[in-house]
Amino acid sequence: MSGGAAAEFLLVQDDAVDEIYTREALNAYKVVNRVHAVRDVRQACAFLDREPPYADAPAPDIVLLDLNLPGHDGRFLLRHLRTRADTAQVPVMLLVDSPVAERILRREDLPVQGYLPKPVDFGCLTTVVQALSPMAFVVLRRS
Repeated sequence: MSGGAAAEFLLVQDDAVDEIYTREALNAYKVVNRVHAVRDVRQACAFLDREPPYADAPAPDIVLLDLNLPGHDGRFLLRHLRTRADTAQVPVMLLVDSPVAERILRREDLPVQGYLPKPVDFGCLTTVVQALSPMAFVVLRRS
């Protein structure tokens, strides 16, 4: 994606309530970017690899990732993303429960572009997208 097109988000979140909060917050601010959600690493890999039922899935422009997932944790997905040529440069934002969790994760020096508190809110999301502005992502809003 380039030229200021709308970013496609992939939300990797096992908590349905956090997904609903994220979607509601974006909807409240009239964000029209598509948010694709999967519940675990297996589904996320299938989405990225365009395996059924995600054969027509778009390439995500930004991944919002909860590390604490059932089965393989989010670190497995990070390795998957970073070792593939087509996803190595996709920005990943880690979803964190608290400032303490963020400080602990920062010590791991994971290959991510930032951290967002859960549930994701519009202000934090737009700050992150603006920080990635050299990549020409935009958050679109309905008028």
